Amino acid sequence: MTPYEIIEDIKSDRVKKVIFDGDTGADGDDQFALGLALRSPRMNVVAANSAPFNDDSADMAAAGKLENDEIIAAAGMTGQVKSCCGSPDFITRAGSPMHSEAVDNIINVCRESDEPVYIVISGCCTNAACALALAPDIADKLIVLWLGLDNLDGQRNTCEYNYHNDVEGGKLLFSLAKNMVLAVAGRLVAPFQRSNEQIMNLYAHGDELCRWLANRFCEISWAQGLWDYCADGVLAFPEAFTYEVVNTPIFKENGEIESFDPSRQMVAINKVDVEYLMTEALKLMGVYKGDIF
Repeated sequence: MTPYEIIEDIKSDRVKKVIFDGDTGADGDDQFALGLALRSPRMNVVAANSAPFNDDSADMAAAGKLENDEIIAAAGMTGQVKSCCGSPDFITRAGSPMHSEAVDNIINVCRESDEPVYIVISGCCTNAACALALAPDIADKLIVLWLGLDNLDGQRNTCEYNYHNDVEGGKLLFSLAKNMVLAVAGRLVAPFQRSNEQIMNLYAHGDELCRWLANRFCEISWAQGLWDYCADGVLAFPEAFTYEVVNTPIFKENGEIESFDPSRQMVAINKVDVEYLMTEALKLMGVYKGDIF
């Protein structure tokens, strides 16, 4: 698909086949993003992958799978969405792409699908990069939607969390993905910071899924926002975002952007209507009371 066709598809009413891929079990926002994806009538979530996170990456990937199981159960969708444990480490540390339950499932879903498959990545991109490296034949079928990088016009990208954890995985992803949508984290996520009190006020009076999400958020001391709504929110509420077609970045050895390849274009998202996205997300989750704060 061309970038323009991808934008048209994102904005269309077609229900997208989606693999959700995030570091649930580690942070507090990926769980909300998965809950939103499961509730969205625009998405058919066929799998939820956990991803490695920080130093105890294998343990965190395993913990993320268990949380995905709990979220799927709280949403009443046990047996409808496959939960997969992600890569046990980052490509940067492992030295090469790795097979895992999540990676092998990405490959199988793409090979068996008769329609494009979106992988929505709200954490590091290790699983998708591994899948594309190990099975190049899926590149035409897989549309990668990643919330990552700080910007596309300067340095500091190696400080952005989702990219910082696995710079080599990120570089590999950009080199292999034929259908790339980058939600530029440094341009989108800051307004979505929320306190424990705000989260409880917004979600604690909701259904079983909303209460699970609110309680888990407050248990994680470093959970500070709903940033990952900027990942699957693109598919749930495409009208909240502004889309551009840009040249694909080429990276230096140190992981920062060196130049851009005019022969390979992708979709970039640098702007979001925060109030609209939050309002619609709260409505979808059944907890909107006229205030997003």
